[in-house]
Amino acid sequence: MTADTSLENANTMTKKKFLIVGSGGREGAFATNLAKDTKLYAIIGHENPTILKSVKDSGGIYTIGNPNDPKSVLDFATRYGIDYAFVSADDPLANGVVDTLLKEGFKAVGGTREATKIEWDKIHAINMMKNECPEFTPFYKIASSTQDVQNIINEFESKNIQAVIKPQGLTGGKGVKVMPEHLHTYNDCTEYATSLLTDRPDEKVLIVERLEGIEFTIMGITDGKNMVLSPASYDYPFRYENDTGPGTGGMGCFTSREKKLPFMTDADLNHCKDIMQKIINKINSNGVIFKGVLNGGFFKTNDGIKFMEFNGRFGDPESLNILSVLDGSLAEIIIKLWEGKLTEDDIIFAKKSSVVKYLVAKEYPNPSKEELEFTLDEDEVDKLGIKVLFATCVKTGKHQYKTLKKSRVLAFVATADDIPTASSVINNAIKRCITGPLEYRQDIGSAENLEKLQTISQNS
Repeated sequence: MTADTSLENANTMTKKKFLIVGSGGREGAFATNLAKDTKLYAIIGHENPTILKSVKDSGGIYTIGNPNDPKSVLDFATRYGIDYAFVSADDPLANGVVDTLLKEGFKAVGGTREATKIEWDKIHAINMMKNECPEFTPFYKIASSTQDVQNIINEFESKNIQAVIKPQGLTGGKGVKVMPEHLHTYNDCTEYATSLLTDRPDEKVLIVERLEGIEFTIMGITDGKNMVLSPASYDYPFRYENDTGPGTGGMGCFTSREKKLPFMTDADLNHCKDIMQKIINKINSNGVIFKGVLNGGFFKTNDGIKFMEFNGRFGDPESLNILSVLDGSLAEIIIKLWEGKLTEDDIIFAKKSSVVKYLVAKEYPNPSKEELEFTLDEDEVDKLGIKVLFATCVKTGKHQYKTLKKSRVLAFVATADDIPTASSVINNAIKRCITGPLEYRQDIGSAENLEKLQTISQNS
């Protein structure tokens, strides 16, 4: 770990000290919100420009270290007497960062390792769904051997069911493969599932029926008992326009003015809320308290709502959307979560639509072959009403940046009265304010894309 960097100033000494863990665009969104009314501390893997600015504005301290290592996070929290820690990234949660902080008496909000097992163990999650909400659970099988794989794929083929192959554990949103986009034949399914068993000998493989309909996400912010839904979001996981190419961690996302999306009904929203509350109740009944975010992935199909997956954290890019329309203090929400006193009145969202678009290197979702330089006119972006959240890049000079050799580079976030307007504003801002070899999807949230989704919904 490098020497910590202090950005303290006198007028922030009375603020509560809040710690965030991680270096991505999601953590940039947390930092931007928390810097408004806290003294912000951060342990980050690289000098994310958004996080650095937020720490500086709040008068806090950051360090370059390993956000996924519980001991490193604990040492940092102890050194500076952190009042509240907010952990909402997959690897720190799966590695037990929250557990370690809680054990040492810190007020840490985020799922413990056991609570977030619903994310890092997909088989655990779908088995819980089958027990608690069988009517919303798709057909699935579990393979623990190559013979299991062959038998299951043969069964899927005999029933003419297309398959989705899922590793049991975490893959950063890049391990799930779907027929026919990624796996063209049943033989391809067999080969991929078998390769997962070989590459991950301690894991099983989940084989699920492919659902026809529209995939969406909704997050429940919970104190372990009470839960408030965020606006639902529609994510674009495929790399290229018209939903082609490999799966990614998410190229962008949109939310609507209401909590439901344009293709959802009130009944759909209520089903999602009921499912997620049952899961929270089940986790609680097992003696595990889940304070943080239950992120539910669902499909709207012609058979109604169907479960896809759970995450135990704010999603990325979905959290960028949600926090852009949050009307109030994220710090106050975190305190309510810790105290177990969350109510619907504590979390208000503005009646605005939001769109997020990530800019990435050409090779994404694969690591980049080299670091790339680009320019961003931050002043012009501000004039256009756009929020920029940096992810895997560093600042090298005025308007000058350099990418790192992995993942998404930065995100543009816009809010407007409707989704297509926010989408167009971002496209215009990218064209005017950025130069360099970065790519993005213009079609995210476009009027044409929304029409396509409405057509799919009507046929589902």
